[in-house]
Amino acid sequence: MTQAATNYGQVLYELEIEKQVIDEIEELFHKTPELKKALASPVVTKAEKHRVIDRIFPREIRNFLKVLSDHQDMSCMEDIFKAYHTYACMQEGILQAELSYVTEPDEARLGQIRQMLCEKYKKKDVEFHLIKDPELIGGFVLRVGDIETDWSMKGRLKQLEQKLMRR
Repeated sequence: MTQAATNYGQVLYELEIEKQVIDEIEELFHKTPELKKALASPVVTKAEKHRVIDRIFPREIRNFLKVLSDHQDMSCMEDIFKAYHTYACMQEGILQAELSYVTEPDEARLGQIRQMLCEKYKKKDVEFHLIKDPELIGGFVLRVGDIETDWSMKGRLKQLEQKLMRR
C-alpha cells in the first residue's frame, strides 16, 4: 500500500462520512470496475469525470472523489478503502486480526480468541478477517500486524522437520 493511499484513507475517515455510505461506495467500485477505469482514465476529461461523480455519488464524498480523479489517484481505490478501514479500527480501539483455518471456528471459539487478543493488546474489540486454508491440515494461524502465531498441523510438522534436520 502506498503512502498516498494511506493518507487518503485517513482523510476519508476524518471527513466523518457515515460508515454505511463508505461501505456502499466501496461495494459500488467493487461491482463496477468500469466506473473506476473511467474515472482513472486520462482520456476522459476532468469535466466529464466531475459530472459522473456528481450524478452517482452522495454529496458528502463528491469533493473527495473529484480530488482523487484530478490527481490521477483513482486507480488505488482498493488500497484507500483498506487504509480507511485500518485507520478507523485504530481510532476506535479495534484490533484487526487475520485467522486462517481449516474448519471454521464457532462463535464460542472466536469469543475466546477475541478475549485473549483484547487482553493482550489492550483493545476493546477485535475485527477478524477469516480465511479458509485447507493446506494447514488442521488447527489455525493467527496474524496480528507482523506477529504470526501458528497453531496449525502444517506448522507443527514443519517445526518437527526443522528439529530433525538439526540433529
